[in-house]
Amino acid sequence: MVECSTTGIALPTDYAAAVTTESRPASHSQGVNMNQPVGQVRDTDQTNDSVSRLRAAYDLTPYDSDAFPQSAPEQLAAIAHVFGLPTPRVSQARVLEIGCAAGGNLTPFASTHPGAQVVGVDLSEVQIGQGRMRAQALGLDNVQFVAGDIADVDTSGWGQFDFIIAHGVYSWVPQNVQEAILSTFRRLLSPDGVAYVSYNVYPGWKAKEVMRDAMMLASGASTTPQDKVREARAMADFLQDVAPQGGVLARVLAEFRARDEGFGDTYLLHDELESFNAPCYFYEMVGRASAHGLAYLAEARPETMFPSNHGPKVAEYLAEKCSGVQVLMEQYLDFVANRTFRESLLIHAERAPQIRYDLHPSRFSRLHLAAWTPPVEGTTRMDHSRQEYEVADGATLFTNDPGLKATLEALNARWPWTLSRDELIEEVGSRLAAAGFDPSADLAGHVDNLLGVLIAQGQARYRLDPVLPEQSSVDLLSVDTTTRRLAELTRDQDDASIFNFWHEALLLSPVDRHLVPLLDGTRDRTALLDALTAIVGERSLQIERHGKPVPDEELREALAEEVESLPERLTEMKLIRID
Repeated sequence: MVECSTTGIALPTDYAAAVTTESRPASHSQGVNMNQPVGQVRDTDQTNDSVSRLRAAYDLTPYDSDAFPQSAPEQLAAIAHVFGLPTPRVSQARVLEIGCAAGGNLTPFASTHPGAQVVGVDLSEVQIGQGRMRAQALGLDNVQFVAGDIADVDTSGWGQFDFIIAHGVYSWVPQNVQEAILSTFRRLLSPDGVAYVSYNVYPGWKAKEVMRDAMMLASGASTTPQDKVREARAMADFLQDVAPQGGVLARVLAEFRARDEGFGDTYLLHDELESFNAPCYFYEMVGRASAHGLAYLAEARPETMFPSNHGPKVAEYLAEKCSGVQVLMEQYLDFVANRTFRESLLIHAERAPQIRYDLHPSRFSRLHLAAWTPPVEGTTRMDHSRQEYEVADGATLFTNDPGLKATLEALNARWPWTLSRDELIEEVGSRLAAAGFDPSADLAGHVDNLLGVLIAQGQARYRLDPVLPEQSSVDLLSVDTTTRRLAELTRDQDDASIFNFWHEALLLSPVDRHLVPLLDGTRDRTALLDALTAIVGERSLQIERHGKPVPDEELREALAEEVESLPERLTEMKLIRID
């Protein structure tokens, strides 16, 4: 048996009405009064000016437009199903993204599902223009981009959407726009639809606000985005030099450093230094959503919802303290984890009584699952000896059950692609029989028990449809047309990126930016090497090996190494399947 467990907690149907909808007073950095009645603005001219400044900021420095896998409609539909709610079929869905930037989060879905209809709206006309050009270059005819403020744009003719996404918007806009986002969810979300909204939350942002205030003070007189970024980072450097070690400020600065190194200037400008940044407590967001006829369903990362993932002491305390009230329990968990950011799924309030948080195995039958949990010892022993399997964050699962070992091995063998639950059970039975075991009558129950653990702990990926690309030949490598076009479209950019079948953004190396567009299945490795060598010569590209420029006499050898290792890189990026 796998020695892990999860706790399911039911949501009372009347909880939404019990949550207060009164908003907290705004801090001086928020710029709006959060106690203002819904739909009213204290100073219309001031609000319009704030929106104009936001638009100008994004026009001047467009936000990096990437794919966010946690917001993918495929992910939202699977989570809704796991918690008991049906959703419209993803392949034919209508999808709206509020604050879509240049469409980097919509492109993967639109290209993967040509039968779907996709609409993106953004305040910045510059970003919308970029999105339109990209969609045209990729040959996508199922995407429409609209420039406008969601609080003012006429949506009356847009129809309803099965999935609505608002990533990185809600906390960074004035209050009237926040209300417009929630109002849009209610008006435009189809009856069985799911909305996704991300936002900053307390208590984690309490300490981060000190850091933000200091950077805002230091950069307030800057006249250009570059100056603003430079002054803000200089303030962070100064505080890091003088902050007492082990103190709260030192920890916040360390977190800022780690985050800042992984993102560019646009992230700092539009997240940490944006003129609006209004965190709230989770229960407050639930209250605001309730005022618009919406109910909380789940998090886009469901593993954060289960107290058992925080240890037995937390689980026992919250089981007694929260009496099964999901929202209250998760608010306590935010205090436990000092949470700073949430990605919540909302539905129409009328559907709240259907939600089930027990991860019942009866709902696993429709799932297609993938997981990577390699044995610590390198190989699995198909016997009753105790073995450990690696999971994320250095943790391990351990079991002495051959059936569960076979389940983990079957998932590992297919990774990063999915097996349906029925395929998984069949494969486990075959592995047991090959090892000389007679599969038990309760094999399905054993598999379901493990799947429940993997899902609750965030160790499994799952969808309602298979994630399994067509098989690629190792000799004639091929990737889909959109991937080739996107790699070619962005290859001269420093942050050239594409996406994979899991809706993940992928940064390409300088060499792969030129190799990927060639992968149409017609070139063997010699032809790829010849084409790549010609490109490097024509474009005068400097190729490096071990951090040093490659001499001309060694260039073809270095490029040959890149071509030879290409199948491994494509497999790691989850772009191809070679069986």
